[in-house]
Amino acid sequence: MTKRGVLVLTLLLSISSTSLSADSDTGVLDDGNPYGLSESERTLIQNRKLSMANKRKIEQNAMKIDEMQEAIEGLRSVVDSLSQKLGQTGQKISELDANEDRVDKSELEALKRRVDELENRIDSNFKKLSASIKKLTKLISSSPSIDTTPKVSPKPKAKKEKKLSNSELLKKAISLYRKKRYDDAKEIFEKLAKKSYKPATANYYLGEIAYYQKRYEEAIVFYKKSVGFYDKASYMPTLLLHTALSFKHMDDIENSNLFFQTIIDSYPDSPQAKIAKRYLD
Repeated sequence: MTKRGVLVLTLLLSISSTSLSADSDTGVLDDGNPYGLSESERTLIQNRKLSMANKRKIEQNAMKIDEMQEAIEGLRSVVDSLSQKLGQTGQKISELDANEDRVDKSELEALKRRVDELENRIDSNFKKLSASIKKLTKLISSSPSIDTTPKVSPKPKAKKEKKLSNSELLKKAISLYRKKRYDDAKEIFEKLAKKSYKPATANYYLGEIAYYQKRYEEAIVFYKKSVGFYDKASYMPTLLLHTALSFKHMDDIENSNLFFQTIIDSYPDSPQAKIAKRYLD
């Protein structure tokens, strides 16, 4: 039976009970001051009316809560999507900054304007999300309780925090990395590396974090470890490019050129090879 059906049935039972009482010797319930009723009977009638009003309000609030939750989920999806786009644009800017002598200035300025636009949109959606959550909290807290009799609720058992599997930890770390929460991501990648879980991937991302934090010598160490574990990963062109650029930042031109040439020879059709050619032209 639907909620509306239950509500109608309860209302009918309430009317039937009231009518029967009116025909009995206890008094007329529709009267402003019914005679022959005990205090508990009058309280019961008042509580029944209050219960019916509360049920109607709860049903209305439940619909509003569902709508608010859908809106919040939609806003969260928008924020996640914008954050991912911001991370990708930021990475491209870093690569262009590394090649500032040869980069198209107008392209760089356009990307920087894109970053500002994305940051403003993220900030705007965060404000909307925060406002929606406040409305939802207020709506839930204002929802009436059907049972007005005070009850002592049992003390809830403390929930144990779910222990994430290694694969779940890896996904979480990559997500934090893409959001540029480098220190938080680094902590998880280091744990995974110690456990020898996906060591090539863990060391690659540790290298990327060190690279974007301009710790170039440390980045090269992590890249070397990653290649030692697995040298056919999809991220290899980026790894080699960032190794070459790290050497360049360290003024080690010989090794820098060696890695630029390696990218061109091994991945000739990759975007990274195009960047490497600019340095060797």
